[in-house]
Amino acid sequence: RGITSHSRKTMICSLSGQPAQEPVATKNGDIYEKRLITKHIEAHGVDPITNEPLGVTDLVVLKVSNPNGVKPRQVAQSSIPGLLQTFQNEWDALMLETFTLKKQLDTTREELSHVLYQSDASCRVIARLIKERDTLQKELEQVRLAVGRAGSNMDIENALPGLDAEARNKITVKSQELSAQRKERKVSAQLATEEQLKGWKQASSHPPHKASTPGVLCVDIHPSKQDLTITGGVDKSAVVFNRSTGKKEATLVGHTKKVTSALFHPTSDIYLTGSGDNTVRVWGQDGKQHNNNFIVHNDEVVGLSLHSTNEYVVSASKDRTWAFHNIETGKTLLQVTEPDESPLTCVMLHPDGLILATGTEDNLIRIWDLKSQKNVATFRGHKDVINSVRFSENGYYLATSARDNFIKLWDLRGPKNSHSLRLETQVVSLDYDYSGKYLAAATGSEIRIFSGKNLDHITTLDGHTEQVTGIKFGNDAQFLASSSMDRMLKIWG
Repeated sequence: RGITSHSRKTMICSLSGQPAQEPVATKNGDIYEKRLITKHIEAHGVDPITNEPLGVTDLVVLKVSNPNGVKPRQVAQSSIPGLLQTFQNEWDALMLETFTLKKQLDTTREELSHVLYQSDASCRVIARLIKERDTLQKELEQVRLAVGRAGSNMDIENALPGLDAEARNKITVKSQELSAQRKERKVSAQLATEEQLKGWKQASSHPPHKASTPGVLCVDIHPSKQDLTITGGVDKSAVVFNRSTGKKEATLVGHTKKVTSALFHPTSDIYLTGSGDNTVRVWGQDGKQHNNNFIVHNDEVVGLSLHSTNEYVVSASKDRTWAFHNIETGKTLLQVTEPDESPLTCVMLHPDGLILATGTEDNLIRIWDLKSQKNVATFRGHKDVINSVRFSENGYYLATSARDNFIKLWDLRGPKNSHSLRLETQVVSLDYDYSGKYLAAATGSEIRIFSGKNLDHITTLDGHTEQVTGIKFGNDAQFLASSSMDRMLKIWG
């Protein structure tokens, strides 16, 4: 018996979602509009639902109305029935394409979800392997350092020549000579007054190092050629800069890591640099390396200090040792290990040249007798890593700073902590002017200048945009040079 008109409306085409006018069914029971499924079979030859092979002959026609009814003949597209048929065909093609695109979209979504899951799992595995690699590298480095201290460093003090009679005599004579001169020396009439310092402004600003690796880590001024400055940078080079001409005199390229310390030699046309590559290098005025470089440290060189005889230089390193080198011969005379085996952070020789001070990561300042290499005094009081140590030129005071934000003055005649001053941020670098009257402190992006035993504040120089890393007074405190992580060398005066 034929299906009623009402029942026919319930036969929905699986492709178009519309009631089928000429419904047909597959063996799976899926119902389609005959013209739509026929076009699909001609194009693809498969069941659109199951993707199984399907032919037109496999379709079962469902009789839903009187088969004797005669349909009107189609006329050309100029007639309304013809246009309607054209629209119907286009609609059918659109339904088929939409159905195909939906299936492709679902398939693509599943594939993308699988790929994303695999990518996420791979990233987690890679992150775990990188972490394990870094941990193993650190452990290996610690083993190397331990072996170095237990092996080579155990014998290094005996292996090095030490201070011979000639060197001891030079050091002693020079100390006596400077001590006698200091008693007779008067304050220079050209020394800048506090009022002049209060009026200081930025005189010039220069970017001596590469912009690709920003950061200037240290600065020094030539003792006699005051227009010359030398800076060490994160870019692994040191630059000699003439502030009067605004030009570079030399670029020292050879270190393989950042340059942490750079010094002028006061009487010879040579430069001294220390680096994160564990070496101390000597350079000529032409910017070429001398043969007498010093390679005795096993970790980053954190500081250099020139001896008052101008023949020797001291280096301090994170390998827990300080070393004493002969600049002319290129030989290391001494290498002394820190008693508590704490990495050193800074170093400075006393103006007389008989003692030196070192700062450590375990908050201590140690005073060493150069001739005996003994730790003759230890200053405790800071609560964090020591950043800087500076002797005053009169030889009586030592200024220190640490990450605990304190500046401390130590009276070496006591010895005792004579004054302490806390700032808002840590002081990375300190410098006394030659008279010992003024003390400059690099704190944050500022430079503060203090006076006297009580560290009375005189002025604040604010112009850098990043951490100030190094400061150096010019002769008679007529100007000051500063370096910073903002890539700038600035002159104040």
